[in-house]
This record gives sequence, C-alpha cells and structure tokens, in this order.
Amino acid sequence: MDAFPSGKQQGEVLAKALAGEGYFAFPGLLLVRGPDALSFLQGQCTRDLRRLSGPVGALFLNHRGQIEEGATVFPHKEGYLLAPWGTLEGVKARLKRYIVFDQVELLELPLYRRLHADGREEVAESGEGAHPAGVYPLYTLLKGLPLLSDIGGELPQSVGLLHLVDYGKGCYVGQEIMARLEGKEVHHHLVGLRGLSPAQEAPFDLLLEGRKVGEAKRVMETPFGVLGLAVMRKEVPLGAVVEG
Repeated sequence: MDAFPSGKQQGEVLAKALAGEGYFAFPGLLLVRGPDALSFLQGQCTRDLRRLSGPVGALFLNHRGQIEEGATVFPHKEGYLLAPWGTLEGVKARLKRYIVFDQVELLELPLYRRLHADGREEVAESGEGAHPAGVYPLYTLLKGLPLLSDIGGELPQSVGLLHLVDYGKGCYVGQEIMARLEGKEVHHHLVGLRGLSPAQEAPFDLLLEGRKVGEAKRVMETPFGVLGLAVMRKEVPLGAVVEG
C-alpha cells in the first residue's frame, strides 16, 4: 500500500487501526551485542534489562533527565535488539557517544518493528501487509500517543512516561535527576488540543492571558478537525482557551 493514502482509503485504514486491527511496520533494528552489551545498555536506558523477558519500551535521557531517544528493546540470543521510535541513525548515534572502553558492537539489521494496533510488538523479517506508514502519525494523535518528536527534550514525568523509568536499577545517564524528582510533582503534562488554525505549524508557544503556559508539539488535520498535542502547565484547566 502507498505510504500516504488519501481520501476513502485513508479513512478505511484509520478505522481499522483505531479498532485495534492490523499493524504498522517500521524498518531497521539495531543489534547491541558483545561481552559488555548488558552493562552498557543498563548504563544508558531507563529500564532494568536484567529482568527482560519480552519487548519493553525504554527511554534514553541526557544528563538533565530530558528525553533524547526512545526505543523498544527486544531480547536477542546475541544481546539486545533496539527498535527506534525515531530514526535508526538517531539511536545509534546516541549510543556511540557513550562507548569508550565497552566491548560492544552496534549492528544494523534489515528487520522490522511490527507494532500491532492492539498494542503488541514483535520483530519481523518484512513489513508486508502493514498499514501505510503515512497513517501512523494521525493514528497516534487520535489515540493520544506521542511520537518521539513530541517528547524530545522533555522530562518523562512531563509527558506521561514515568512508567518507562525503573527506579532502583542502578546508575544510568539522567538517573540522578530522576532520583531527585522521585515522588515529586512536575509542573507540566501532555494534553490534547482542538480548535486550532490549519496554518499553525508546530512547535509553537501557547499563551494564556499573555503568559506562556505550554508548547504545541504537533498539529494535524484530522477527520474531526484540526487537533494537536501539547505539553502544558498543570495549573491550566482542561478546556481553557489558549492562544498560539
């Protein structure tokens, strides 16, 4: 199928995906292997891979605790497979920055992350039969699911992804900030937007009575009008009218 279906075809695909039918497929996985594969990844991501028995979502933070990359981690007989939420080049470059004396190898594999609309994930050798990739951003917006581009530079707590942080797993990049914030309330959260101008291109600041209260991360035309996702200050009540 085409990457960007239009009209009736897009509507049919979207309806199936929103009903939990079918899957999306994303090409390119990264194999992390070598004697230090476990210790290296433990020091990079927010999940405790010692307990890994199936695919889990993981975040890769900077030293300020902000999200740089995200990936689904799959166990592999030679190490670990990373299915990037952004680009393969992005997650590979993020890991390479921290390889010093670690005995690890980063190997790109021609495999696919198969993301089922019912939430299951698996590794596949092809993307045959998948929904068109062009529908995925619209699908995620209507489901209220952020893309990596929506959460980059934010704290996991601010975008509803604290469940991807395993406290007590040991040291990793950004862990000190996560430890300081444990149990503390952050000032922002991820919210939906509606009633936007089609001409607005994200990201852009959101204002309430002239004061910046958030940032629109994504804006799209949908069958239900122009909708978006934003990171907003929590004191702004749901339903408030903000300006872009």
